[in-house]
Amino acid sequence: MFIEFVWIGQREGKLRDSWEQLPKVVDWGLTCESIDWDKGRNNENLFIKLKMELKSNFGTTKGSLDSERSIIDKMQTELKGVFFRVIQLMLKDEEQSIPFTCIGILLQYMQITYIIFNRQIWKVWQNEILSKQLNKIFGYVLLTPYFEMISFSGFAAMMYVCLGLVLFALMLIFLLSYSINKSKSSFTWPIMLLRFLISVFLQALYMPIIDLLLSMLACQADEDGILKHQMFDVQCWSNIHIVHAIVAIFGTILFFVLCIIFSLLYYESRYQPHEASSKLTGRANAVFLTYELIMVICYTFMNGKNYDYLMILIMMVGSFTIFWKIHVEAPFNNMYVQKAWSMLVAMNMWGATLLCFAKFLEGVLFFGTVYAWLAGLPLMLIAIIRSEKMHYDLLLLNLNKVQDPDQVLHLTNHLLKLFYKSQQNQNCSLLLDGFLEIHKATCTREDCYLKQKKLNNSRQQKPLFKEGTVTERDVDLLMVMGQIYFNQIKKFPNEISLRIRYSFFLLDNLRQRQQSLNELIQAETLCPSLDNEFIIFRYKRVIEDEMNAAQNENMGNLDVATELAFQNHMRSFQNKIERATLMHMDFWSQLQEDSPDLGKMNDIGAKINLAITQVEELWNRMQKMTQNLPKAMRLYGKFIIEVLQDKDYGEELLDKSRHLQTQNNKMKNKQTISLISSEDIGYESQPTLLVSTAQEKFAQITNLNLACCNLFGYNKSEMINRKINIFMPNLYSKFHDAHVENFLSSNDNRNINKERLVYIKMKSNYIMPCYIYLKVIQSIDDNVQLAAQFRIPKSFKPSCYLILDSEEVIDSISSSCIPLLNIDSKLISHKKTPITEILPNYMQQKQLFLSKVGGPIVFNPATQSGVSNSQLASQELDDQDKKDDNIQFQCYTYEVMNENQDQVVGYIVKLEQQGTEVSMNLEVNNLQQKVLSNSMQFKYNPSKALYLGEYVAESNSQRVDQTILWDQNDQSSMISSVQGGVEIIKSQVKTEKSDELNVQQQVKINYAEGIKTLRLFENRVQDIDDRDDMMSEEDDQQGKSVFQRQQDVDNEQEGQQQDFNNVFRSRKNLSLVVNSQVTPPVVTKLSWTANILILVLVALSFADFFVCQAQYDEIFNTILLVEDTNLRTAELHTILSTTQNLQMLNLNVWQLNSKKSKLNKSIQQVSLLNKNLMLSDIFISDELSELQSEDVVKMKFGNEYQSYDIMEATQQIVSKALNVRDKTLSKIVFEDDDVGFIIYNLLNDLVFQLRNSSNLYAKGLTNKTTEKKETFLIILGISAGALGLGLLLLTFITLSVNKTQEEILSMFLDIPDKTVKYLYNKSENFISNLQIGEEEEVLSELEELEKEEQEELNRTLKSKRKKKKFKNTNKDQRNYIFAFFLIILILQAYFIFNYFMSDTLLSNLAQLVPEINATCRAEGFYRFVDNAERSLYINRNMTILNEDSYTIVKENIDKLYALDSSIHQEHSLNVDITNQIYSDAFKQMFMLQPCTVLSQDMNEMSENDCQTFADGAMYQGMAVGVARYFENIRYIMTIYDQFWNAPKANFTTIARGFTTFKNITQNTDNVTNYILNLNNFNQSKESRVIQETYNRGTFRYLMQQMQAGINNDIESAKTQRLALFIVFEVLLFIIYFILWLPLVLKMTRDIWRTRSMIMMIPLRVIQRIRSIKQFIKEFLHAKDLDS
Repeated sequence: MFIEFVWIGQREGKLRDSWEQLPKVVDWGLTCESIDWDKGRNNENLFIKLKMELKSNFGTTKGSLDSERSIIDKMQTELKGVFFRVIQLMLKDEEQSIPFTCIGILLQYMQITYIIFNRQIWKVWQNEILSKQLNKIFGYVLLTPYFEMISFSGFAAMMYVCLGLVLFALMLIFLLSYSINKSKSSFTWPIMLLRFLISVFLQALYMPIIDLLLSMLACQADEDGILKHQMFDVQCWSNIHIVHAIVAIFGTILFFVLCIIFSLLYYESRYQPHEASSKLTGRANAVFLTYELIMVICYTFMNGKNYDYLMILIMMVGSFTIFWKIHVEAPFNNMYVQKAWSMLVAMNMWGATLLCFAKFLEGVLFFGTVYAWLAGLPLMLIAIIRSEKMHYDLLLLNLNKVQDPDQVLHLTNHLLKLFYKSQQNQNCSLLLDGFLEIHKATCTREDCYLKQKKLNNSRQQKPLFKEGTVTERDVDLLMVMGQIYFNQIKKFPNEISLRIRYSFFLLDNLRQRQQSLNELIQAETLCPSLDNEFIIFRYKRVIEDEMNAAQNENMGNLDVATELAFQNHMRSFQNKIERATLMHMDFWSQLQEDSPDLGKMNDIGAKINLAITQVEELWNRMQKMTQNLPKAMRLYGKFIIEVLQDKDYGEELLDKSRHLQTQNNKMKNKQTISLISSEDIGYESQPTLLVSTAQEKFAQITNLNLACCNLFGYNKSEMINRKINIFMPNLYSKFHDAHVENFLSSNDNRNINKERLVYIKMKSNYIMPCYIYLKVIQSIDDNVQLAAQFRIPKSFKPSCYLILDSEEVIDSISSSCIPLLNIDSKLISHKKTPITEILPNYMQQKQLFLSKVGGPIVFNPATQSGVSNSQLASQELDDQDKKDDNIQFQCYTYEVMNENQDQVVGYIVKLEQQGTEVSMNLEVNNLQQKVLSNSMQFKYNPSKALYLGEYVAESNSQRVDQTILWDQNDQSSMISSVQGGVEIIKSQVKTEKSDELNVQQQVKINYAEGIKTLRLFENRVQDIDDRDDMMSEEDDQQGKSVFQRQQDVDNEQEGQQQDFNNVFRSRKNLSLVVNSQVTPPVVTKLSWTANILILVLVALSFADFFVCQAQYDEIFNTILLVEDTNLRTAELHTILSTTQNLQMLNLNVWQLNSKKSKLNKSIQQVSLLNKNLMLSDIFISDELSELQSEDVVKMKFGNEYQSYDIMEATQQIVSKALNVRDKTLSKIVFEDDDVGFIIYNLLNDLVFQLRNSSNLYAKGLTNKTTEKKETFLIILGISAGALGLGLLLLTFITLSVNKTQEEILSMFLDIPDKTVKYLYNKSENFISNLQIGEEEEVLSELEELEKEEQEELNRTLKSKRKKKKFKNTNKDQRNYIFAFFLIILILQAYFIFNYFMSDTLLSNLAQLVPEINATCRAEGFYRFVDNAERSLYINRNMTILNEDSYTIVKENIDKLYALDSSIHQEHSLNVDITNQIYSDAFKQMFMLQPCTVLSQDMNEMSENDCQTFADGAMYQGMAVGVARYFENIRYIMTIYDQFWNAPKANFTTIARGFTTFKNITQNTDNVTNYILNLNNFNQSKESRVIQETYNRGTFRYLMQQMQAGINNDIESAKTQRLALFIVFEVLLFIIYFILWLPLVLKMTRDIWRTRSMIMMIPLRVIQRIRSIKQFIKEFLHAKDLDS
């Protein structure tokens, strides 16, 4: 709410009164007493300031309301607007193909049939062969079955492809929404593409995509209780599956919501039976989609037979629901589409029912239920095809007892269908006839159309139906349906669907667009649901467009409802103009300050732009309604001239308004009534009344205005609700009812909408002739009202009227008969007075009087005997005595016919007095001029601070409420003049001499007016402005030298182009240039910068993600290679160990079974490992490549050496091992080439290279973890650089945008202060006059006043300009830069987080490399130590590692302890970074008991054997077991030292019972026998078991768990990276499409809007300001460069 004060300079009283009228509830901080009222004009600043403070917030009500709304509400409103606009655009001119729609329904049937044969429930049919095949067949219409045979990664890729399509559709939606104002042709392909995508989603891909997404969550617990995917060997809810599952959940929700929104909104809601998309509601489709989602969830998560009953129950309920919604309610208007959907739901219901039978009765009462299902399908199809719903129950519905509005909807919808089918279907026509008869019999309402139809006072609505094909029965049906809608809406006022259907009925069937629009507006206030809200949103615009087109065709003739809307628009139009004017005043007031705030000016300019846009939109809307709007055109034209300073266009509008007003004045005789409802009758200036034709108020006056009361002489209460017959002459009143009934029954419009002469009877009982104009008004309750408007005819001669009955007796007379005929109403009421008593010769000349020209007749007052005794009559008689006795009249007589009986019932006699040329009206005017007196008026002179008074004529008084611009040098008083007749009456008051001079100057004739000066320039004749209008900058030119001025002139002449010359010729040309909506270059740069930055970020994010994934995989594969190379070494030593065992078995060292099966496994394992290492494409190092490709390994063949690479050397060992495997035991001796080759080479040079290979792989793993850090660091650096550079560019360009706006706003500072004040006063003057409400005077000024204003403007422009300092409090650019910084910081945080996450993982892996290498080497090294020791026992002379065997064996014992210590030490160092899987495994094997793991997981022995082995040492943990293994080896070597070179040693004493002596060599070589017997010591046997079983099982289990732990860490990192990557891409999508594109659009519009503010300045002022001219010149130049 706002309060406005305008200084009018009249007197203190009014000012004080205005102030005291302020609401007391507002604390203004001022009181009446605190204002010095005597200072007069000085208080003007106070009021203007107060007004500006109040008005500066004008129009912020909406913003304040918006600020009170929550962010969620705003987002919800914005999203609804996005979808509404796009779907409305998609539905425009769309025609869906009926065949393709039916094909889509067929696909959906196959998909929904898969539900009853889904992978969880197909076994219920108890026919595995057929039901399994049906499951496969119907599964082909889904996506998931195609990927069951592919890898999990392919399945996930397809899921992301589907989600990509969904995101692409959303992208198109946002793109179209924010580009809705662009040209239609530019966005044809996005609309078509979006239509195609949505149609495919809804008709073909909905269930496949839902099934694919939810299949990602299809998990089931295995025997171990671990959740495994049902289709792939993937553990659920771990590692990467977590991300895929979360994405699938959100993707399902997003896709479901998108499809539900389009199913609810994307259809044609009007009844168009030939359109495939036409349906009553989209809720049936939404229920269908929801049912599919629920069933997919059921068979995805309900695993097992326990859920069969629940699933079947849900299926039955859902099938019945969709059957009811689609088949029973039949929402589709197209017959073929409805049939297809009915078939779908019926067959689905059939399948669900038989599935229920199969579950409960298959094998009990029935067999072969699935065959029954197949056999029943064609029967269901035939039943649906042949079925036709007649809905007799609806046709027999008693509307008086309806309690459910849905019944009314079903009835009206069914009637519409029958109505459209009745032309081709005779049955439908018969049903409609029967319904009308039943309705006529059952309708109890008094206003029932069918009952009122035969009554005389029921007016048929034939004009509503102009089509010739509409029969009377159709009219009856439509009118009955209209009454049904109307009455039921009264009964159910809050039923939105009923109102919407009524709106469509009015629009399509009754062609009442405005009433249809009113119903939608009313429904909009009832909080409609989403689908109804969209229908209202869409059809409000559709109806408005149709109304605009229809009004243009009707040449501006408005119907009743449109006239109502036009009047509302007119009031709103005036309010919006007032609001825009106040904002202009606020702007100019801000510019007058000493230091104008450009930020505030920009904000006010934005509000001005919005206000002007609203005014223009409303003006265009009003123009589309009608072109005949002179009042609005005058208001708008004056607004454009006074406020917008566009004189050319404003004058054009004013000229058009004058022309229209002239036309309207000419058409005054063809009078029209503008009212359209009873409530608006008070706005009619002419006497107007309304007469009802309803049966209960037949011919009664229902409403009238005060002008009508004045005309008849009654009070309003005396006339209202009384019959109109009372107020007409008696001769007419007795026939009037029959005349009205005849009019209503015959629909005779001859006397409607045209003027005719009638006679009314006033309260004084005298008659008066009046022109009457009748108009038919349809009331809200469907009754007809007659609006009558009266106009008194102008009389130029004294006249009187008499009404005679059929017997020539005077029935009524006019009041003018008193002075002219000396008779009054009392005379004729007391006795019958024939006309011959007044005019004796009347009857003789009657036929002459009945002619068109009438005839003369003489009246002699002296012969009158029955003179009235009234005073007025006496005076008139006295006057007549002074004149001649006889009075000459021209007599006209007219017959009064009773049209119903075609007989003459009376006569009307008109007497015109002859011999008097002066009209009665002129006499009255002269009388008024005689009594015209002068009055005192005051004017305020600010230079003297005095009120000056003068006597002026009241009729000539100047407008005192118009703001007067007083110049310091001009003290002239205002001159009032008025034109009366042909002469100009002037009245002056002598005040000062300067006043007279000014008056003389004003009356001088401008002989140069209309003369133009032309110049031939560039082969064109162009206008030259007057000297006063020449573009000059005296202040700027004073500081320049003559040469500089000449140089400037030369430069201007050289650079001036013809377009630039023509820009300032008219405001229209300048407006076209300034308001051209070309994207500013700075915004283009900003857009390109952001686009490139987004593309770089997308490329970097993809590169970072996929490079990281590849490098993680490479590092993990390198770890596998490290394990493989050490495992290969261990298996090679296993081959050697097995060969040695066979050799000792041959030497009879012990008696054991053959171990060739173990040898065979080792051979196969070595071959596989060697192949994996050979085929690996991972580059480790050049040294390793050389080792694997160069001949660096010396291999001994007998007494010769050959060199091989390590791969070939390994293959040689495998080849020899295969030979050994095939040899007999007797041939396995060292002297054998194959045996000797294996034993010697696996103990010498090959061992060196195997260890070297292991070390190179470990070193390569370390290098890779280090190198990958550098890659991630490079990506981080590139991202930081790109984002930093982008931030700098965005900041610079944003500042440039702000600078561009600031440059435009700073040009306003070059306007002189007096010019600003002048512009402010112009706006103030306009708003002052506008608020008083005297439009005619406000909107038409004298030419002299306009010239004065132009001279005043010229004087202000010549005033000296003072360069002002300004400030700019606009914080938009700071907010933008801060937002850019925050967003870029968030984006950079993604890369920083990725870098540190990768760096942490790689650092941990690098730290784990020593432990990995040591753990992997342990088994092979332990095996090598055991083999070397046994080789020492057999042949001490053979070298080991190319050195003395004894020395190497002794060193190996020390290295055993060192390796074991290294393993434990590294593990203790890595305990914080080691994965919990490996930590638990290490603890279990070394610190706890390993027996469970070795017996169950590794299958090395039974758990009991493990617990009792080595006195339970192993059960105490491998830390004890390994130590015992070391001690056994060291102890045996101690015994070896005692036996070596000691043939006389006591074996029994040294052995101490650990073994018994055996003569292995069968000779007396005690030393050899003693040493060979070392293999049979208990310690040796125990060591062999520990090595073969416990060490092997332990370290291989640790390797597996280490591999699993590292893989888990890497997969977790990859999962986190994937989740962050998806979030980052979604964030980029949101930033670009939801934040950035609207921001760019806002910036562009801000620049356009700021540039358009230049048009607030008058063209004359623009021509004088160099900065504005230079700006426009540069803008034109930039525009030419762009083009």
